[in-house]
Amino acid sequence: MTCVLASARQVRLLVLLILILTAIAACGGSEPSDDQTPATQGAPSSVSLRAGLNDPQDPNIAVLEFLPESVTVARGTKVAWQFKGPEPHSVTLFPPGQTPPPPGSDPKLFAPTPPKEPYDGTTLVNSGLLPQGPTPASPFQVTFDTPGTYRYHCVIHPLMTGTVTVAEQAGDADPQSQITARGDEEVSRWLAEGRTAKKRFTETPAKRTKNSDGTTSWRVEMGTTTEHTDVLAFAPLATKIKPADRVVFVNNSGAPHTATFAGRQRLPSDPESPKVMKPAPGPSPQRLNPTNYLNTGWLPPNAPPGAGPPEQARSFTFIVPAAGTYAYVCVLHVPSGMVGTIRAR
Repeated sequence: MTCVLASARQVRLLVLLILILTAIAACGGSEPSDDQTPATQGAPSSVSLRAGLNDPQDPNIAVLEFLPESVTVARGTKVAWQFKGPEPHSVTLFPPGQTPPPPGSDPKLFAPTPPKEPYDGTTLVNSGLLPQGPTPASPFQVTFDTPGTYRYHCVIHPLMTGTVTVAEQAGDADPQSQITARGDEEVSRWLAEGRTAKKRFTETPAKRTKNSDGTTSWRVEMGTTTEHTDVLAFAPLATKIKPADRVVFVNNSGAPHTATFAGRQRLPSDPESPKVMKPAPGPSPQRLNPTNYLNTGWLPPNAPPGAGPPEQARSFTFIVPAAGTYAYVCVLHVPSGMVGTIRAR
């Protein structure tokens, strides 16, 4: 009898336990899990976009845009920027109240300041300049968890800005396929813009001025900038230069440039070194020679367009003392093929 009662009691306890477990499971099923909240359910956990690129057909043409310029993501999404290069860019998010300095004026921003994840919009977050050479860089990634709109910048290209909007609802987020398609469409338009600009830039006749001593000053433009691209080339490449003439390099573009003659010296590998940023061996004008290192230093851009430093601060003159060939480069844009030659005869 005792055994029968014990068995009945055990059955009742077992039934009660099953009912309790069923109720708990039902309640648990009504709530989303920690990693699938209503704001993120169905949205991608990460998305990828591009931070500029160079024309695959002509590295002189650099697209200065984030591709696409704006994306909408759900809370908790990791955004990754791809740096194809070779023209470097940055992804820089400034804290409230801090505005971007003039392009290239603060070398501290050329180095990275990684985010403390997730990013909340209150601190400086910066990829630094990438890539640091001819090969693509690793992606720069930031996780956004607070709804709002976040504007970011490239610290050396003042017109290059983008936005990340963090939506409350996952249904408002852009899928990766849409982000890629929109970026591809923008690339197509901006490459056409850059190719047209380069054709016009390189086909413009050389500007020259007769000096009182009978010599000629030849003007060489250091690239040109459109709304969405940089043309990283010197033009025109004058071919009628004579000994004692002058060559005046002028930067009217939206990016800093150098005209650097390595002579028989090794070309500096670090474009941010004092040897590159400062004129050498001294201020303008300088006399060319086939042996020594000569450099304009970083000539500032005409930025904002038409309202940059005076032309005198954006130009540098070299005197051509004798017949010969004098090769030069922009140290900042060697990977983009920004090179030229003075031929005096």
